[in-house]
Amino acid sequence: GTDPAAFRTGLKASRVSRTGIDAARVEALVAERQTARANKDFARSDDIRDELAALGVEVKDTPAGPEWDVA
Repeated sequence: GTDPAAFRTGLKASRVSRTGIDAARVEALVAERQTARANKDFARSDDIRDELAALGVEVKDTPAGPEWDVA
């Protein structure tokens, strides 16, 4: 059987590749958003979320940290 986490990672990589999303840029924006949230700069955090959405990326905040995927 396939490891579910590995399957999800592969599926995400396939969607990222198919859509032409710059994963490195998305990772940088997600990290910047996390820093903004930690600093309680929620306006900046929301702006970054909107920027990610415009790129076709959805961010989900989890107890383990933010996760993103192609919307």
